[in-house]
Parts: sequence; C-alpha cells; structure tokens
Amino acid sequence: MRRWWRIDPLGLRQALSGFMLAVGSTMAIVGLASVATGRVDSSEAFGVAGAAAFLALWLTMVARFFLVGVYVNDQGLRLRYTFSSRTLPWSQVTGFDVRPAVLFGEPTVRDACWVRTVDGAVETPVQRRSRTVGWRKDVGPILRTEDFDRMVVRLDAELVAARRSQAGGGSVLR
Repeated sequence: MRRWWRIDPLGLRQALSGFMLAVGSTMAIVGLASVATGRVDSSEAFGVAGAAAFLALWLTMVARFFLVGVYVNDQGLRLRYTFSSRTLPWSQVTGFDVRPAVLFGEPTVRDACWVRTVDGAVETPVQRRSRTVGWRKDVGPILRTEDFDRMVVRLDAELVAARRSQAGGGSVLR
C-alpha cells in the first residue's frame, strides 16, 4: 500500500497556511529556547503557559487548513476537511460529478467535485473558481478551471486503476 498523496494541486491558500505554519513553528522554537536557557523567570510562567497554549492551537489549526483537500492511495479516497476527514474505499466509489457546492442546503455559484458512492454523493472540499456574484462556500482549495478539470480527470483515472487492480487485471508475461 502506498501512502496517501494529494490529488488537487497546492494553491494560494495552502501556500499561505504553510507560511503561517512556519511562522508559528519558529515562534514555538524561540519560546522553548527562552524557557530552556532560563531567560524566563517564575513570575512569567503564567504568560509562558498562555503563549504555549496559543501556539499549540495556532499550529493545530494552520496544519489542518494546510491539509484540506482530496487524497488517494491504492485502497481508497480520503477527503480532508478542516475539522474532519472521511475515507472512502474504492469499492464504495462509483464515480465523480461536477455540480454546484451546497451551503445551508442551497447551491452556490461555485462548482465542487462530488464523489458518487453506493450510498449517495459526498461533496469534496475542492471547488472551481467562479467570477459570478452570489453565495460562496470557502471550505477548501479553490482551483482555476484547468486545474479543477485536471483533478477530476485524475480522480477518474485513479478509480479505473483501482478497479483494474481489484479485478486482478493487468498484463500477463510469459
């Protein structure tokens, strides 16, 4: 089994959250070094604990923002959202659709990639950029039209490859 790899390309949102992750990590290292070298006395312990709690929350949230997207491996498809992840085995996936993202039960102006499963459809956090005015749902990467279409084609190819490997297909060498 190969590791999970991201199928949607990294965008501005991931670059910004990666930068924020680097800033937070640097702040944490400087804070730990200050405590370790004794530059912080006991009267500042409450402030140091508060700063450590803030940095822990900061780093957790920024890392979650960075990881939002669609991932695949030999076993299935993983949809990572900001506060949750959902893994679907390839045996449950029947295909992929492009239709409007849903916000509060109503369609938005952006299209999202939807995973068709044997139990219904699941919206991915990845959306196609739209210049149309209207409700928008900002939960994950927002891709240019070319990148979005390329991602859907790659997802279809991964599904075909997974079906072929599950069926025992492949070439026979003699």
